[in-house]
Amino acid sequence: MTDVILTPKLEQETTLTDVKLQNIILPNTDICTVEELFLRLNNKCLLNYEQNLVELKEGGIIKFNTYFNAFSSHKWQEYTIVKTINIKLLLQGRFHIKLLHIDYLSGYANLIDQKLITNNDLTEVRVFNNIKIQEYKGLLYIQIEAFKNNSIFAGGYFYTEVDVLPKIDTKIAIIICTYKRENYINNNIKILQKYLLSNPNLENAFEIFVIDNGRTLSSFTNSQIHLIPNKNTGGSGGYTRGIIEVLKRKLYFSHIILMDDDIIIAPESLERIYNFQKVNNQKDLCLGGSMLKLDSKYIQHENGGVWDDVVVRVKPDLDLRILKNVLFNEIEEYINYNAWWLFCFPTKVIDDFKLPYPFFIRGDDIELSMRLMLKIVTLNGICVWHESFESKYSPTQNYYMRKNEIILNFIYSEQFNKLDAIKLILKSTLREALCYKYKTANLILEGISDLLKGPDSLKETDPEKKNLLILTKGEKTTKKVELPFVYEKYAKSIAETENSLHRWFRRITLNGHLLPIFLFHKDNKLSQRGYTIVPTHGYRPINFFRARKALYYNLTNQEGFIAKISRWEFFRVFVRTSIICLKIFINFSRLKQLYRQTLPELTNKSFWESYLEINKHSNNL
Repeated sequence: MTDVILTPKLEQETTLTDVKLQNIILPNTDICTVEELFLRLNNKCLLNYEQNLVELKEGGIIKFNTYFNAFSSHKWQEYTIVKTINIKLLLQGRFHIKLLHIDYLSGYANLIDQKLITNNDLTEVRVFNNIKIQEYKGLLYIQIEAFKNNSIFAGGYFYTEVDVLPKIDTKIAIIICTYKRENYINNNIKILQKYLLSNPNLENAFEIFVIDNGRTLSSFTNSQIHLIPNKNTGGSGGYTRGIIEVLKRKLYFSHIILMDDDIIIAPESLERIYNFQKVNNQKDLCLGGSMLKLDSKYIQHENGGVWDDVVVRVKPDLDLRILKNVLFNEIEEYINYNAWWLFCFPTKVIDDFKLPYPFFIRGDDIELSMRLMLKIVTLNGICVWHESFESKYSPTQNYYMRKNEIILNFIYSEQFNKLDAIKLILKSTLREALCYKYKTANLILEGISDLLKGPDSLKETDPEKKNLLILTKGEKTTKKVELPFVYEKYAKSIAETENSLHRWFRRITLNGHLLPIFLFHKDNKLSQRGYTIVPTHGYRPINFFRARKALYYNLTNQEGFIAKISRWEFFRVFVRTSIICLKIFINFSRLKQLYRQTLPELTNKSFWESYLEINKHSNNL
């Protein structure tokens, strides 16, 4: 073990170039205060949020074997030119510092190197030099122990030294699509300006394109932020408009990041993307950001996805405060798309003839990844916090979800046949009808009816007007519902079970729609079963059997709506579903061929300029 006493001094000149790889960051009240995502402290450490540092007494220990601060040895050596790493820390005091390795399987930490460091002033210290990473799979991390009181840790970073950087300069265009979410977008722009655009080490690394589908935002004063009013053609139209703008300066930008507006982003995630792409050894490589839940910031919704006729989330619902989950999260799995809440791809993989498909919402991220056959990598610490889909769920989304799901299968699935399509339609519409959501069932059927018109209808329909019409047709949530919310009834519906005989009887009566009314529960009392209370996402037909009314309720925003049993509406849905399924059976092969044939036409710049009315809107600015 080496005892090094350090005082600030000029470093010797070298022909090597230092390239930062990843910062060691602390929790922040602007972004996230879940400490276990960043560091693990014993009781002799105090995290000072105001000054963004950790104060340590003698015996104070900090471990950085965490989601944001462990170093992914395998992925940096696999996908970049990095062979060795160095580590600098911002320290004051006397410390025992260890560099440790932990692999995916054993979960045990092995010592790589250690130093005794004494630094009298709070300055940057080069702690470890030229650590070869080829020998290590899994994660590398730092552990710090203070050997005297009043010691301070205030940050650090991993970096490498290279002889020659790649010839192509790395500059990233961040595209944010927004629609009347002024609070979200202004807060994110504020954070990006404070931590990213004002960072002298990232000068000219990023420019931001805000695509304003609602046309409600004012201009930004920063020259690196471009505000572009756009016709509301959904997320696919907003992101496509941004891509078109970036492609006008294709030689200026090496990469594009697509990013949601209603998120919290750690600027370190964007800087880490930039650092990774700067030294990557595969110029077609894409980086996907995982989604963490905004209401439980340590829970991961997904870390990439797989589309295989249906959507499969990769590594869902992990608690990333737990080390074994952080390790598991780093194990590479097959993914073929990453959602556009945070997704980075090289500008060279896209052009005027490879633009997104006009889905409005839902499925555009999957479709483009499938068509371009992108290689996607994810990394711990590259993420966003996003409101859960349960909280954002709206019945009107079903119009787009089911229609786009079938179109995706038309274009990309060889196994998808007419019986699969019919099963999908029957399952989705009748399930909603069995749960008294007849308006939602009819919205799904309207989407399938529009699908039956063929891809030409996408060109002939004004997406903005169509979406406004759809919004009038679904069930409407409100904070003032006519039935009171009682958590006990809500919890009972979530936990409700049944035996096989009850399931059989419920099904043959079409979840009670064939039963005489006198067999239904009569009371509306809070303690009785005259009405049921269910979540707006995750409800089941069993919850509604023999109930006359249902209160759908969203715990997060405390909104809901009432649904009532109606035999007339149920059988109306049933008949309409049967007719549409017959049309699908007859026209399946023709539709599948049409959607495949028109794919190039609907994904090129000429179509999108007309669809977005770009020249018309430009003339009005």
